[in-house]
Amino acid sequence: MKREYAVGVKIINMFYVNAESRDEAEQIVREYDPYKTLEDCDFNIEYVDPTNGEIAWKIKADEVDWNKLKDKGDDWTNHLKDLE
Repeated sequence: MKREYAVGVKIINMFYVNAESRDEAEQIVREYDPYKTLEDCDFNIEYVDPTNGEIAWKIKADEVDWNKLKDKGDDWTNHLKDLE
């Protein structure tokens, strides 16, 4: 008998773009087609869990550590340290 599973994936990629600002660099990458954004990406299955009829992707507010998010500030390169 088949069951429903929630399969979480993490896709990591990085692009070097020439732009006059962070906003412009972000916009350039946002405009890439899906094939370009997935080209040479690192693709990992993070979890496979039976759903038991639940919505698996919904995060409850009390499950988020808001202090960690606030500490990131405007420097969004902090996430790169987590990849090491």
